[in-house]
Amino acid sequence: MQRLKLLLASVAHFCVDSYATMLAPLLPLVMTRLGLGIAGAGFLGTLVTLCSITQPLLGLWGDRMHRRRLVLGGMAMTAVFTPLMGIAPSYWVLVGILWLGGLGVAAFHPQAFSLAGELCGPRRGFGLALFIFGGTLGLGVTPLWVRPFAEAAGLEWLPVVGLPGLLVLVLVWRFLPLDNPQAAAREAGETSPAADGVRRGLMLITVVVILRSVTGLCFGMFLAVLARERGLSPEEGDRWLAIYNISGVIGALLFGYLSDRISKRPLVCFSLVAASPALYLFLQAEGLAAYLLLGVGGGFLLASNSILVALAQELAPGRSGLASSLPLGFSWGVASLALSPAGYIADRVGLAETLGWLALLPLVTAAASLFLPGGPRRR
Repeated sequence: MQRLKLLLASVAHFCVDSYATMLAPLLPLVMTRLGLGIAGAGFLGTLVTLCSITQPLLGLWGDRMHRRRLVLGGMAMTAVFTPLMGIAPSYWVLVGILWLGGLGVAAFHPQAFSLAGELCGPRRGFGLALFIFGGTLGLGVTPLWVRPFAEAAGLEWLPVVGLPGLLVLVLVWRFLPLDNPQAAAREAGETSPAADGVRRGLMLITVVVILRSVTGLCFGMFLAVLARERGLSPEEGDRWLAIYNISGVIGALLFGYLSDRISKRPLVCFSLVAASPALYLFLQAEGLAAYLLLGVGGGFLLASNSILVALAQELAPGRSGLASSLPLGFSWGVASLALSPAGYIADRVGLAETLGWLALLPLVTAAASLFLPGGPRRR
């Protein structure tokens, strides 16, 4: 494992995901500035999410490049365009800015995960878990500083927060190996007798991630609403969400470490089976028990993040950009389409009842994971 280079790649991931998550905490200020309604604001969030569905096409394009230009281009687009939302003069200019920033996020991730996988050496599962941790940290930290900054300095000063991202871009360009050694191998992989098996394996990995992400995204989106329905304080809902996200990071690191030593398939299956009862019992619990069960459920549910990306890369080593994009942005983007139907059902049968059924979905996902390719085993 090339630790310093992997650390720099993780810092780049932190920057990109920080810009990617700026819209949500700044949305009230942007709505006030442009006089937007809830419907118009909701479209902005949908637009940013749907950009991630383009990741397979960008990953396929990136795999054909002999240089990983999309890593630099994606960082530049995200750091330049997304902060411009603070000075967008109209709604449709804002739509264009966010669309370009979202495409930058989608362009960065496939090639960046491919690069990170190479920097991990034989410890791909744990190394990718560290790389994912960098992005997750960006998602978690950004809401803590970006809104206070915008309120204190004014939205018109938001573009200056793109400067750190551009600085990290220069460091990435200078110190990371951006040549793509898999470009030639990709051509040989197209005519490989195992190509059909590779496609089936990638398709199954994608299905498993989509099903798992439906439960993960719905719990993450509606935890605060559930706390309010139970008469708890907003701070209680914030703590639930923090525990859910932090436990997911810890679970991903632990299982990523284990996946370099034992077969990946049973790890994925076990994590999903263990997540389901913990999340279901959380919905019945109160107080400290609720915190513990939510932490256990979130940790197990999100534990397979790096494992499935590593498995996809090992399955298609000549197309690691495309392979990485399928269990990443594409699967999460497709799974996010379930949020509106889940909210519609919750309005009619109750949020706790809806989440209870979603807590059982990982059992179905675990059954599907039994057919995953196992991946190489290392001692």
